[in-house]
Amino acid sequence: MRAVPLTLLTVLTARRQISRLGRMPMPNFPGKHELTALFQPADFLGRLREAKSPDGTSMSEGAVLVYSVKLMRQILERHEASERHVGPGYLNVHDVKVPGGRVALAGGFGIGGPAAATAMEEMVGAGARRIVSIGGAGGLHPAQAIGDLVVCDRAVRDEGVSYHYLPPDERYVRPDAALTARLLEAVEQRADGVVAGGTWTTDAPYRETREEVLHYRAEGVLTVEMEAASLAAVALHRGVEFATAFAVMDSLAEESWRPEGLGHPDAVAALNILFDAAAAVLV
Repeated sequence: MRAVPLTLLTVLTARRQISRLGRMPMPNFPGKHELTALFQPADFLGRLREAKSPDGTSMSEGAVLVYSVKLMRQILERHEASERHVGPGYLNVHDVKVPGGRVALAGGFGIGGPAAATAMEEMVGAGARRIVSIGGAGGLHPAQAIGDLVVCDRAVRDEGVSYHYLPPDERYVRPDAALTARLLEAVEQRADGVVAGGTWTTDAPYRETREEVLHYRAEGVLTVEMEAASLAAVALHRGVEFATAFAVMDSLAEESWRPEGLGHPDAVAALNILFDAAAAVLV
């Protein structure tokens, strides 16, 4: 009997699995997380892989991802920084001098799992090995106030990106435990009332329902946001350390949307606290 090529066997096996399921799995191609991608971020970055800054230094291995334009502007106003060119231009990266050393600060790439995961991939391709993501999140509990700080210890995978990096059977994906513990300690040194807990990561912010809020709240989940599960999955796949923390910006706790924290000075001040804590654990 003539041997069937391995690639064809893989395709035939996947089709049989889809047929047995009777529906399309996530992702469409079963077992994708075990397959080899055709190209990697370092291939895309090409000669930028060394990511040299204007002064000739390599990019810091510690990097912070941010989503707020206001936060990024305030960080750059508070610290000496120089711009670095990484990727095709949508990724805005600066070397930031902080107590004890320097970190890479990345923003301008948009929001949501796909955008954040792409930014992380390219930062890893450029040399980052320890990454902290800081952003806003919606609160799910009535006791939470605008600006409350949450350090994430697990993320519900209600998005798409993580299923391309990890097996689909795990409900949660978890950030790096050691880096998360250090981040929690650093935040606690700078703010009161900090808590660690789970988050619900979704790709569809305009489809968050009352039933889901009640369900995840009963499960002990504290917040809802759009990036944590995707980033944690990329980090596990790439073998880099990752942690994430949020400032409560708006609330779904009363089973309706309360947006008054969006852009609120207390929330932006809380994000600056998170950056300072992240920088402390990354240098």
